[in-house]
Amino acid sequence: QLHKTLATPRYCPQKYWEARHTKYGFDLRGVGNCTLSHEENMRVYLDAKKVLLGLCHQESVNIETSYMLDVGYGIGFYAEVFLEAGGKQYLGIDIAGQQINKIRKQFKDFEFRKLDITKQKLDSCFDLILMLDVTQHIVDDLDFSFAMQNISSHLAENGVFIVTSWLSDKTICRTYYEVARPLSRYKKEFPGYYFSKPVLFRDKFVFAVRKPGYSKKAEHLL
Repeated sequence: QLHKTLATPRYCPQKYWEARHTKYGFDLRGVGNCTLSHEENMRVYLDAKKVLLGLCHQESVNIETSYMLDVGYGIGFYAEVFLEAGGKQYLGIDIAGQQINKIRKQFKDFEFRKLDITKQKLDSCFDLILMLDVTQHIVDDLDFSFAMQNISSHLAENGVFIVTSWLSDKTICRTYYEVARPLSRYKKEFPGYYFSKPVLFRDKFVFAVRKPGYSKKAEHLL
């Protein structure tokens, strides 16, 4: 029992990510794969950017008119993607706050807040919500449910929620700060919602979620 305790440190999300951001700063190793260089991570992220924009196009997301929520803004990679695509209304939230002053200077027309999606309720509705490479780090099932219901209740009519997951059928932790969940776990949190076909995204899958009543329209647009 002692060996198990020593081998498996307790995961405190805020402290973990604050420590990681402190170590890496504005380097993609902090939010990406820490075994790769910033440049190697950037190549992976640029491929992911193409997949994301393709999914937005598939789901007829009008980025220029969308109010977007970026859950886990990190060092602002997807804020940059949104800006480059013509986005104007953006809110980024993150559990860690080390980068917030610098990132606010970099994206002066965007809004950034320190907020825990698993504990604090949102106060606006959004046309586009991104939660990329985040949900696997919500290791507690009650926290995961709170976060998903937080998203569901703040998704605008015809809004799109884009999220990533390993979609594993095994609910095992890869590490003490990650957990795999199957697609059925997401569908449980969004009963009756339209789900797009998952596509590869970095080392995971990405898919879009819409409120009930949208599936036929979405199918027509594909």
